[in-house]
Amino acid sequence: MSIQNIFFSLHLFSGALAFSTFFLRLILVNWYVLEKTNSSFLVGLLGSIPILVQPLISPLGGKFADQYSRKHVLFITRIIEATSFLLLAILINLNISPLWSIGFMSLFIGLAGGMNAPSWKNMVVDILGLENVSKGNALTELTNGIVNSILPPLAAFLLTIFTVSELYWSLPLISYFSGLLILIMVAKLPPQKVLENTNDSSLSDSIKYVFNNDKIRPIIILGSSTLLWGITQPLIPVYCRDYLNLDGTGYSLMTTAFFIGYMFGSILLVILGSKLASGKLLTFYISMFAAFSYLFFSFTNVIFAGFFILISGGFISLWIANVFNLLQTIPEEKYMGRVVSFFFSMFLLIGIGFILGGFLGEIIGINLTILISCLVIISMHIVIILSSRHYRELKLQ
Repeated sequence: MSIQNIFFSLHLFSGALAFSTFFLRLILVNWYVLEKTNSSFLVGLLGSIPILVQPLISPLGGKFADQYSRKHVLFITRIIEATSFLLLAILINLNISPLWSIGFMSLFIGLAGGMNAPSWKNMVVDILGLENVSKGNALTELTNGIVNSILPPLAAFLLTIFTVSELYWSLPLISYFSGLLILIMVAKLPPQKVLENTNDSSLSDSIKYVFNNDKIRPIIILGSSTLLWGITQPLIPVYCRDYLNLDGTGYSLMTTAFFIGYMFGSILLVILGSKLASGKLLTFYISMFAAFSYLFFSFTNVIFAGFFILISGGFISLWIANVFNLLQTIPEEKYMGRVVSFFFSMFLLIGIGFILGGFLGEIIGINLTILISCLVIISMHIVIILSSRHYRELKLQ
């Protein structure tokens, strides 16, 4: 194995572990809060906090990714994140204002995640080079899918042995191990090339660059599609419990089905690569994700519901990976970190979606909430694809 492949393997595994803590935290918080409060609104509110915070700090993280050593930024913020998970586990297990503790510590988890996301994503370029970014992103999403397919059934099994509160200890263990892998890269990975002229471009210059670029602008705008995924999250555990008659173990297994689909989508990315990245295909992927998400919430048969959430996972993985492929290859190199960070900023809408989904689910019902959300997202894509020639013609070079 070449030294390049060793570094990329470390990057893949450390990133997948960090990605898994995001979703494992979501499973634990969703079920813990639902059991404590029986409120889908509070499930959405407390689950959303890191996702609300991350996009606000992400542009600063993008500037750091362009100006400083990405591996150092990633290591420092990962340790902060792991320590926040450790404090959260202590507070939950000591039963010290658990709901307030989830909210407060989630702020620090979100800040650390927002600062490290652009550095983590663009280290693929540092290790593999720009010419291999499509394959690198495909393998990244595949690894994330595999790890997150394993974790929910493992969590389901562990829930038969431990309580939800005790499983919070798994979050700092995973996160610190991820930090250890990054430390190896800090010691051995050659320094990245830091462009000398990045200090001369302010955040406002970067914003102007993004919104004056006819290819980048529609992708960033359509990043608002992440709202739909956020809306579904607080409603999935409620639907699993009240309509599919599943317990916490069943909910974990339904999450596994989503990530198995995510994994299969990533395998397609590895096989077909850049052929899957175009404006028209991005619209197709998100439309299919919306359609199968709606079908999941329309069936009370567990087998059908599991199949639909699996397919939705495949399409959202294709959409996310190809958005990053395009955003890492279109911009000038000096803006790459900040362009990627602007897409991460759209993740703010995931957090808003958590709150909106929980609130509307209680007011107008789950099915109608999902239907309206799907129609809005699909309509927005149709408007962009009809009005933007550059988006219609967009392809990965």
